[in-house]
Amino acid sequence: MARLVKFPFSKTEEILVKTALLHNKVLAFPTETFYGLGGNAFLKKVADRVYNIKERPRNKPLLVLTTPEWLPGLCLWNDSRIDDLMNAFWPGPLTLILAANPELPQHLQNSDGTLAVRYTSAPAAQCLIELGSCPIIGTSANLTGMPECSSATEVHNQLNNKVDMIIDGGELEENRASTILNCQNKNFEVFLFSVVQYNSGLCET
Repeated sequence: MARLVKFPFSKTEEILVKTALLHNKVLAFPTETFYGLGGNAFLKKVADRVYNIKERPRNKPLLVLTTPEWLPGLCLWNDSRIDDLMNAFWPGPLTLILAANPELPQHLQNSDGTLAVRYTSAPAAQCLIELGSCPIIGTSANLTGMPECSSATEVHNQLNNKVDMIIDGGELEENRASTILNCQNKNFEVFLFSVVQYNSGLCET
């Protein structure tokens, strides 16, 4: 059964969470969209467990939540439009598909050499990144084909016996999924448009 931990964390809970992130544990936690599922992004066993827990096809890449400090080690880009998007909409619910740093562990490099990243604005997710000293996998905390979860209770009902820890940040306001923007081609491609209202001129040549 998953350990339930309230956010904000006490000092004791911080130690529990940090230990979990260092030892291949999979956590569910609130993000700025829905509850996310993941752990230390650098650990292959965590990625494997997330795929198994979600029953997610292996050809569907996993999102990585990050902060500006970690981003240069994760992705490579040389396009001022990408910088404009980051400056305008990060931290927040905008996921960018960028070229993966070739020095990353193989499990983080998608077959096309990309990585989906988001600088999260969620305090709980930012705290996980800080405590674990690592970016974190942050795919939605639900079984594939099932609804996304907006509360720890919903996560418990779907995934309780499969995850190690559920971070309870309360019930999230009704949200939509992150906007996903593929920045690999000359003309950027929007995969999912939700709460981010961006200037489409930034995505044009």
